[in-house]
Amino acid sequence: MKLLGRAAVLVLILTLCAQAKSSAQQVFFIFGHGVWANPSDKNFKDTHKTGLGVEGGGAIGWNKTFIVGTVGYSSFGADGSNTNGSLSYVPLKAGLRQYIFSKLIYIHGDLGIATVKDDAGSRSPFSGDFGAGVKLGMFEAQLDYDGFSRNDPSGYASWIGIKAGINIGL
Repeated sequence: MKLLGRAAVLVLILTLCAQAKSSAQQVFFIFGHGVWANPSDKNFKDTHKTGLGVEGGGAIGWNKTFIVGTVGYSSFGADGSNTNGSLSYVPLKAGLRQYIFSKLIYIHGDLGIATVKDDAGSRSPFSGDFGAGVKLGMFEAQLDYDGFSRNDPSGYASWIGIKAGINIGL
């Protein structure tokens, strides 16, 4: 058992060293994530269930700062007194990713537009998110606050999301 623990520590150290060496020269990367989203806004939570989706994108940058472009798709099932059915959300956003500890821990923020569809129709509201993440080798995971503006009821339909997937530096 001690040998297994030592091996795990050695693998972690080697991964961090490889990450530091490879990310020092990285100026472009692409990524793909699976998305789990839990509605946080009361109005959105009362009418929709947990959402699932995917997102992908690319980034170009220097040192620890990257300009990021993202496109995605998420679907939220109808719940409670919802008469408009399930909702699909397709965002197109641009933003910044700033690594704050080596190229291991980062914060990010994105703004853009989305196509939102349900039985009531289709609309293209403002969309935005911010969050923090961790990158270990090719794997990354992040916690986000995400959503879109709405008119009825007015405000911001929002959710807390967990995104995890791969990041490939080129």
